[in-house]
Amino acid sequence: MMDPKVKYLMLVLPTFIISVILLYILPESRSLLAMSPVIAAWIIYFLWQYAEKQSDDDEEGMV
Repeated sequence: MMDPKVKYLMLVLPTFIISVILLYILPESRSLLAMSPVIAAWIIYFLWQYAEKQSDDDEEGMV
């Protein structure tokens, strides 16, 4: 099982970089779209946590 802090950093660092790039690339009227990678990262993080918990539960049930 991977440490949640490691998973969090694996998602946050690229998300931060992508969001900053989008802030500079997108026009001002679309600048809120730069937040979409942040939302996606949180969804991915919680799905990753859920999937890992499910696999741990399955392994415990087989023993």
